[in-house]
Amino acid sequence: MRFFILITGTEFTLGLKEEKNSLFIAREIIKRGSVVTGIHICPDDTYQIQYALRMGMDKSDVVVVSGGLGATSDDLTREAISEAIGVPLIFDEEWLKRMKKILKQQGRELTDNIKKMAKIPYGSKKIENPVGKALGFIKVLDDVKKAIVAVPGVPSEMRPMVKKALEYLGLKEEESKIHLFRTFGKPEAEINGILSDIDGLLFNSSPKGIDIFVTDKNRFFLENKIKVIRERLGDLIYSEDESEMEEVIGKLLKEKGLTISTAESSTGGMIASRVVNVPGASEYMMGGIISYSNEVKINILGVRREDIERLGAVSEPVAKQMAEGVRKLLKTDLSVSDTGIAGPTGGTPEKPVGLHYVGYSDNNKTEVHRVVFKGERNDIRLSVSQFALNLIRLNLR
Repeated sequence: MRFFILITGTEFTLGLKEEKNSLFIAREIIKRGSVVTGIHICPDDTYQIQYALRMGMDKSDVVVVSGGLGATSDDLTREAISEAIGVPLIFDEEWLKRMKKILKQQGRELTDNIKKMAKIPYGSKKIENPVGKALGFIKVLDDVKKAIVAVPGVPSEMRPMVKKALEYLGLKEEESKIHLFRTFGKPEAEINGILSDIDGLLFNSSPKGIDIFVTDKNRFFLENKIKVIRERLGDLIYSEDESEMEEVIGKLLKEKGLTISTAESSTGGMIASRVVNVPGASEYMMGGIISYSNEVKINILGVRREDIERLGAVSEPVAKQMAEGVRKLLKTDLSVSDTGIAGPTGGTPEKPVGLHYVGYSDNNKTEVHRVVFKGERNDIRLSVSQFALNLIRLNLR
């Protein structure tokens, strides 16, 4: 089955917001053995939506539309679809009653704008929204043997509704012909060189490392590729699914019953924030110190003033003392630290923008790594946080 993905939202076409829904939708479609023929983003404009809808129907069997099903004046998707296919919108009375009940409990009125979220084209199959009020739908066009799927743009609402829609269409998740490796520690060019004799690889580079998508239509050949890549990349691989680095280290810390603390300068709490992104992090995350100023490094973490005056805050001894200081202060099993220059200013020939010293300390040792990351300020900070988390992973393994 061929699919076309249509994302609506003027915020995307103006560059005000990054669009990510199509990534999820495409992956869910591919998991079920179907094909995505195209992805299109259009503003909240009835004519533009209808134009894109006709284009999508020409290229595919099913058009999945995400966005524009809310209660505001720029939510035009259901009306655009209704006009394009010549089918009137009707209220789903059961869903309308449910909305009335929810709003009454919240002490709110059922306005006309809210009511429209219970409208779907006549003859459609509704897709219930597990967390929101906007109803989704599937409209099968028997005369042209096509279907339109409409779901909200809010990711938490969209994801389960897309899965449900694909189930309604009879598409079950198949044995995947795509395998994901998430790596950190070497740039894309080096990894590409290591795997240059393996076909069917797609690379995605980000401050968090290199994601490698391994593909093959034949399951036997895919498994062989996976085995070879595991052997060649070894500890560069931190995940073989969608797991983030913080989830990987969280699992390791739980398994080993260890606690962690952080001492951050350049990253400004990003390492700690990522650690606590994981549910249950309170079992192992004790706390962190954002020592952005030298005085905090000295007075709270116990960094020697003479080392900062002699070598500067961005130096190996300072990173070492920060890691050891926070571990002792918060009485944890291990800790990480960072001090560096995120830019865009502040660099020198000796200490360029992107230079960081990242420390790791446990009851047996303390180590400090000198790294230089390139890019925009917040990309550099993200790379440093990934490096610090990866240090924990490598030491725990």
